[in-house]
Amino acid sequence: MSQQISRRQFGTLALTGIGTTLLLAGCGTSATPSGDAAKTASAGDAFKKATLDFAFWSNPVRSAYTNTIIKNYTKAHPAISVVQAPGEWATYWTKLSTQVAGQTEPDIIQMDQAYIAEYGARGALADLKTVGSIDTAALKSTLAEGMLDGKLYGIPTGNNAYAVIANKTLFEKAGVDLPDDKTWTWDDYLDVCNRLAKGSHGEFGGTSWFAADMDLQIWLHQHGQQLYTDKGKLGFDAATVASWFAFAKKLFGSGAGPTPDAFTNDITAALQQTLFATNKVALYWTWSNGITAYEQANGSECVFLRPPSLAGSASKNGVYYKPTMYWSIGSQSKHPAQAGALINHFLNDTAAARLQLAERGVPANPKVLDVVKPLLSATDRKGVDYMQAIKPEIKWVPPVPPKGTSTVAQVAQRHTTDVVFGRATPAQAAAAFKTEVQNLLSAAA
Repeated sequence: MSQQISRRQFGTLALTGIGTTLLLAGCGTSATPSGDAAKTASAGDAFKKATLDFAFWSNPVRSAYTNTIIKNYTKAHPAISVVQAPGEWATYWTKLSTQVAGQTEPDIIQMDQAYIAEYGARGALADLKTVGSIDTAALKSTLAEGMLDGKLYGIPTGNNAYAVIANKTLFEKAGVDLPDDKTWTWDDYLDVCNRLAKGSHGEFGGTSWFAADMDLQIWLHQHGQQLYTDKGKLGFDAATVASWFAFAKKLFGSGAGPTPDAFTNDITAALQQTLFATNKVALYWTWSNGITAYEQANGSECVFLRPPSLAGSASKNGVYYKPTMYWSIGSQSKHPAQAGALINHFLNDTAAARLQLAERGVPANPKVLDVVKPLLSATDRKGVDYMQAIKPEIKWVPPVPPKGTSTVAQVAQRHTTDVVFGRATPAQAAAAFKTEVQNLLSAAA
């Protein structure tokens, strides 16, 4: 996860009036080449003198290897200089929207699926099909996940999948066996969390709870629904969302989850300060690329578990592959060819791959993956092994979130907070959540 960083919180993105903000910023693609002739020129300009602004949300692991890759790249191409801007997830998107509005948008933008439609549809991202310095031949299997209305607004850095991450060390301390993640149900999950909390004798809790849109997406799919249809409409009813809030209330009320105050702090914390990273809970929900950062933070042995299901069947738990993140180019960039060449380096260069490994997701380029696999640490291999283990069980790919929905994770967390603090019933929170998401879609239409 994600994100991640304060990768766990879709913080305070300044999206009020974002459509107007981006349009007023003049986010046309005048600086972006178009057509075959432009692509040829773009490729030829790849290493001409330029200073590139490079923005990405990060954690210590990601920042370290990204810095090394860029240093090696600029040493090989001395006409190129790169200004790095690593940031925390919670503030990254607020800063980006401000930069776009002020026409100081970065050249290279680490992008998330939740924002592809938000920024792409409003003209803030370049169409990467027009940037000839990016070789997409080996990446074709992933390109559809960055497409919108025929334009390629982002190329996935790799794939990951949502999972429950378990602190095996804390399980052993509590005297609790790891569950069978192919058959466990939500009731089993609650039972395991309760036994962990009791077995720790107050040293740590059973689980934290993220309560964002990716958690809800899993729950909805198990009920035959989804957040959005492929037409960009709501794909769920309030009753199913109410059942999700009801489970959260039960989890918190049992003592197996965090206190409401701890939950509120946890969803806004940087990765290194989360309850899971500080050994204060034994279970967490995250994306499969994040395990190395978490193990480095908590110093414990961690393993991935499939999400629990209603039916007690791994093939019905709703898990799916998702682009870990994307590489995008700002439509205001004056150096799209040079930006594209650096993105190409991250995507396709085996020397860069030896440094980043699978931290930005399992590479899509087969040649790159072949180089990476033997080099993975035991921890990194856990993420790849999890991805491979669930492959036969994956039955769907959620649609790209439609324009206007980039803050839905934050909306879901806010209504969960109302439920666990007793300010709203699950039914009230679900009705309000559905209305609010519909309003976001309507406002963006």
